[in-house]
Amino acid sequence: MSLRPFRWGMTLFAFVMGAAIFVACSRMPEPVLVREPRPQPVPLRIGVYNSSELQDFTYKHHLTDIGWVLGKPSVRLLNEALALLFVEVVEVPRPGSGPNLRSDLAGTIAPRIVSAEAVYMSGEVVNVGTRVLPVQPVQVTYGFTVYSRSGKPVASWEVTGVGKEPVDNGAISTLKRNFERAMAEAARNLVNGFRDIPEVRQWLAERGVPKD
Repeated sequence: MSLRPFRWGMTLFAFVMGAAIFVACSRMPEPVLVREPRPQPVPLRIGVYNSSELQDFTYKHHLTDIGWVLGKPSVRLLNEALALLFVEVVEVPRPGSGPNLRSDLAGTIAPRIVSAEAVYMSGEVVNVGTRVLPVQPVQVTYGFTVYSRSGKPVASWEVTGVGKEPVDNGAISTLKRNFERAMAEAARNLVNGFRDIPEVRQWLAERGVPKD
């Protein structure tokens, strides 16, 4: 008697179960960029290099089997933040593309996720009405490097965001919102502090961009 149909059935079952487990153990935050107040755009076009390390970044706490998929939503979020800062943002295939960089681009900026952390048992609590609720804070740090047209790094810095909403109506949903808050705050800090980086100010001045 042939066992081939049984084997195919078991293979399909394993595939379906594996996919279900992956979905069950993965969460993707959906951060929303804080757009107001809008900055005066830098009158330059810039390339952005989103590395595979950034796009594929997943955070997993050692106490749980949940993977927080941060890379893809970070790419979207940071592209939107950069679009507030510059008149045009164009994705490029490598950082500091040198002579192959599009002729109207002033340079390239390469974002990265420096760190992400969720503290599941922080010991911190807040009073909400008559209730005492625990806090599971989340912190996300992004890093950025600006490259000149020749591919030389001209500025590198980091921004951090924190989410500290108290746990209410489910720890997982609260953690998701705290990741979203942390990511959105970090992106807004990029927008607010971009021109405050001394090396960035110098680079902009060399490109003929006046100070605010």
